[in-house]
Amino acid sequence: MTTSSPSAAAPDIELPRGVERLAIASLALAAFALNLNTLVLGALLPFLPAELAAPGSGEKTLLAAAALASGIGALVAGPFADRLGRKRMLVVGMLAFAVASALHGLAESYVMLLVARTISGAAVGVAYACASALAAEIVPYQRRGAAMGVFTAGMFLALPLGLPLAWWFASVGHWPAIFWLQGAIGFLGAVGAMRFVPERRSSGRWVDPRDIVKQGPVLAALVAVMLHNGSFFTTVQLSSRWLDRPALVPKDQQGWVWVWLGLCAAIGSFAFGRVADRIGKRNFVMLTSTLLIACFLLIVRADTLATLAPLGIALALISSARTGPLQALTSGLVPSYQLATLMGVRAFMMQFGVFAFAQLVPTEGEGWFQSVLYAAAGCQLVSYLAIRFFVREGRS
Repeated sequence: MTTSSPSAAAPDIELPRGVERLAIASLALAAFALNLNTLVLGALLPFLPAELAAPGSGEKTLLAAAALASGIGALVAGPFADRLGRKRMLVVGMLAFAVASALHGLAESYVMLLVARTISGAAVGVAYACASALAAEIVPYQRRGAAMGVFTAGMFLALPLGLPLAWWFASVGHWPAIFWLQGAIGFLGAVGAMRFVPERRSSGRWVDPRDIVKQGPVLAALVAVMLHNGSFFTTVQLSSRWLDRPALVPKDQQGWVWVWLGLCAAIGSFAFGRVADRIGKRNFVMLTSTLLIACFLLIVRADTLATLAPLGIALALISSARTGPLQALTSGLVPSYQLATLMGVRAFMMQFGVFAFAQLVPTEGEGWFQSVLYAAAGCQLVSYLAIRFFVREGRS
């Protein structure tokens, strides 16, 4: 049984639907560019000159720098955005992201590339926290699952659309071009935000992130986000080596696998938000958590491509479908003036979840990936329990 929350965030004035759609589309465009920056370096590493990314610990540091900076940037930016204005901070973050993206192409040493990755990661964190808060702020709670689904679909599209472009640019000897492109898209996202996202008067209040996590239902929702994000995305990243074996998918053929799964993820995010709004976001999150547990456990026994392919498609659809409604459900647990701080803490927890899960699961030995899948199923179970027993549906 669900209960309403008097503190649920709601927009001050409901926007005309056309204006609302343009605003969400602008935020989704920004999300596309931001997530492309997160994904693209892993695909480019084999093509980078030796002086920029020597194999070994240097590669891991480059990959980790943007993620760590993103989490910290989001955590720090949230309170400033709540106090000074979310739209203003979003535009600043997107413009900084565009500049940092261009810096990648100017890097002539490993240190310069590491600096560019760190600055771009911090800008991603700032912009993502503000964009997430704005997506929640401008749409009433009863329709927020669909809006968040469109917003996160922009993120998921970075995989099937952005990565093939990155591979193509790199294969013809122009790897910096993808960073110039993402910077240009980021700039367009800033322009779209300035043009279409409404300006709301800031509260002028300083929100302490510690006050956010002291709220029991909010903490439970954040733990659910951390476990879901950490287990799903780390499992996906680790799956490449497991797939590269007989009867499955050799590494040189895996590119198209990720393209198709990325398209499925974008479709899942875009298509199912309205379902979550109709049946209740909390109910939808618990349902999809149950289905994800089943998918992970069934993949343990998949030993041919014919059995794995439908499970992989289902996993991509269900996990992406869950992301927007869980974000919307979490946004309904705090008053409007705390939204950016909440989303900053949420973004930090997402990054921490990936880091923690990657450190704790095995990556070697007999049956190592099966252990990863069991751990992922366990994380989804705890995520389900956190929502089931500690979170109730907000209502505007």
